Amino acid sequence: MKEILIAMASVMASVPLLTGCGRTENKSILPAASTHSLEPIPLSGEGRHNPLPAGGYFTWRFDQKPQIGGLIVILQAYSQDGRKESPYEISGEYGMPGMRAHDSGPVPFQMNQKGDYLLPVEIAMPGAWQITLRIKRDGKQILVGKISFEV
Repeated sequence: MKEILIAMASVMASVPLLTGCGRTENKSILPAASTHSLEPIPLSGEGRHNPLPAGGYFTWRFDQKPQIGGLIVILQAYSQDGRKESPYEISGEYGMPGMRAHDSGPVPFQMNQKGDYLLPVEIAMPGAWQITLRIKRDGKQILVGKISFEV
């Protein structure tokens, strides 16, 4: 048990904390569940800052109001000093939590010329939907988050 507590303390010391105005600072906090597990954490809403474990943050938004048919998730990543960056491998899975028959399976985000990450999503029917994002850097998964929405 003592070894586990020591390991947790060393991890907690290096986790950035989101402060007002979108800046991060290092504080001792518990790491997000998604940094070490497969369980996704809920992400902040459209256009809001979602902190990344090594500093920096990302935002996401839909290209249009979710409705039956196609839509695109647009994700933008920023360094700790607010510069746009694109060193991540990001994949998304989407479906209806109550009806797994519509699940997409993992789909890689594509990069556009502006450096935005894009994920096309096909909405088959009205109801509750969820998109799970998996973000990797240097081949290591650093965050698993989820976006829940209704159509």
